[in-house]
Amino acid sequence: MVEKIFRTIIILFCFLWIAKEVILPLATAAIYSKSYMGLVVDCDIAMESAWYGDERDELERKAQEIHLMDCHEYDKVRKIMLLSGLPETYLSWLGLKSLEIYQRPASEFTESHRFRER
Repeated sequence: MVEKIFRTIIILFCFLWIAKEVILPLATAAIYSKSYMGLVVDCDIAMESAWYGDERDELERKAQEIHLMDCHEYDKVRKIMLLSGLPETYLSWLGLKSLEIYQRPASEFTESHRFRER
């Protein structure tokens, strides 16, 4: 009887360990990877527009705050993925991959530096 209980406990432990260390991270990656990649790009765009924006313009500052909400969503999804056991290196790789996939033309980066008047 004790041997049967011991085997049951060992089997249950192995199942829970596999679920926590393998199934949960894989399921989380399958569910959140695509949205995480989109949020990486959205947050990148929001931070760049906030960097080059004019802080003295009230409407522009409010627009920047709204755009920066994308970074809040990015942080929430990132924390879910980290807490589920996905490694930091995987998230870094997803971020780089998303920036490569959703590349913006160089003209978009240089437009804010272009002189409007002479």
